[in-house]
Amino acid sequence: MRLISLGISFHDTTLTQREPLAFSEGQQQRMLCAMRQCAAIHEAMVLCTCNRTEIYGYCEDAFDFDGFVGSLIGELSADALPAWRTHFQRYESIDAVGHIFSVASGLDSQMIGENQIIGQYKSAYSAAIEAGTTKFFFHRLMHSTFRASKAVRSGTDINCGAVSISAAAVELAKSRLNLPGASVLLVGAGENATLMAEYLIKAGIGDLTIASRTLETATELATQLKTGTPAVLNDLGGLLAKADLVLCSTASERPVITGADHGYMLSQRERAIVMIDVAVPRDVEPAVGDLDAVELYNIEDLDAQVQANLQLRSTHIPKSQQIINEHVQRFDQWLKSLNVTDVLKALVGEYQSLARAEAERYSRLFPDLDAEELGKFSESLANKILHGPVTYLKASSGDELASDQLQALDVITKMLLDPNRKRGQ
Repeated sequence: MRLISLGISFHDTTLTQREPLAFSEGQQQRMLCAMRQCAAIHEAMVLCTCNRTEIYGYCEDAFDFDGFVGSLIGELSADALPAWRTHFQRYESIDAVGHIFSVASGLDSQMIGENQIIGQYKSAYSAAIEAGTTKFFFHRLMHSTFRASKAVRSGTDINCGAVSISAAAVELAKSRLNLPGASVLLVGAGENATLMAEYLIKAGIGDLTIASRTLETATELATQLKTGTPAVLNDLGGLLAKADLVLCSTASERPVITGADHGYMLSQRERAIVMIDVAVPRDVEPAVGDLDAVELYNIEDLDAQVQANLQLRSTHIPKSQQIINEHVQRFDQWLKSLNVTDVLKALVGEYQSLARAEAERYSRLFPDLDAEELGKFSESLANKILHGPVTYLKASSGDELASDQLQALDVITKMLLDPNRKRGQ
């Protein structure tokens, strides 16, 4: 069995290349369902954020996971396949573990040390659990990932004053217009939108309008923020006419602000409007940025904040990487400890030794001949007790150790070979 990580990120691709690979929740569920139905893939997860798309599989050695994922992506989106084939990065086995730990710890983020990524991993893990594509191996892997991430954040200052994409977007807005008193339109009501709203309120903006797909979700965010006027996306035309600043972060699969729907109204504006679109796929059609009254920015226009963030946190990266390496080593040691041959040898040796010791302990109560028979009996009894686990492990002694076998090895090691277990005397 092999753990394989396949993915693209902002390191290797442009926003235009990543957009077709920003799969919706429905598309992610379809991917998980397809991988669950493939007998050679024993476990799988899909992680999609604004800056990366990664697919993880625990599959049989001879299986072409790369080809399977490529075909699956082609079925979901033909536009996504060229960028995927050209730019995807591949990690395998313990290198994949190290990569996952680094990503979850914020070391591979556009904004070094940001905290949102660990929540995104937890959401991806929950989706995989719900889809039935996680078993013992990924349960162990993900909980190890969460521990590594927590250790980095508690053992370093990598996330001290961490700059998120949302905060960077607001910083960009501050550089383009005077936020105090500004009229702001927030398009979207999700996590990024919530964070942007909180930063905007601290900056002393004037009025805030929250536009979402439904009035209910917009109202919920306005209630949470204790400010803001809720609206729906169908009202964008009128809302755009009044706003000084528009910040977009929806989960829409297509632009919600387009030249066809909103271009004429925007072209009639007397004062400029700043639009910052951090959604992937984009919420604002690129052609809108060609209008004279529109200053349009997207997630790739956050370079100044990215560089400042990197410079600020670069001193913490070596220690963070050291912590990650320690957690990777622990995971590797745990995995190597589950070698069938070694566990069988230790298990039989341990309990035959225990049987001989107990026979010797009670031999003084028997004549010499009976004492010899007692020794044979004790060893035979130990072998019979171990027959079930030994037979199961021998049947799993090939290279294709699936999650059930790994879990059995782990349980047997903990219950029957734990060096800290106190023997009855």
